[in-house]
Amino acid sequence: MPIYEYEPEDRDCFLCDGVVEVMQGVEEDHLKFCPTCGLAVHRIISRASFKVGKGVDADKAAAKGFSTWKKAGKGVWEKVAGEKGPDIIHKPE
Repeated sequence: MPIYEYEPEDRDCFLCDGVVEVMQGVEEDHLKFCPTCGLAVHRIISRASFKVGKGVDADKAAAKGFSTWKKAGKGVWEKVAGEKGPDIIHKPE
């Protein structure tokens, strides 16, 4: 679940240090009032951090018709799994 930040709309809040962090689901509605002090709040844009994907499972990729390679050295790639393409690729770097 992402953490969203909210700040009071029209005044500073000394109870909340100006910003409140709330863990909410992506589908949940934005908060209208601070859960700590009750002031009207709006969500602010903050820094995001997330992981885009998982590592590739070469055998699963091969089962779906893809080939995968791993770096074997400078400019050299070796096939890990799959039927298509060369077993070794040499690329000038």
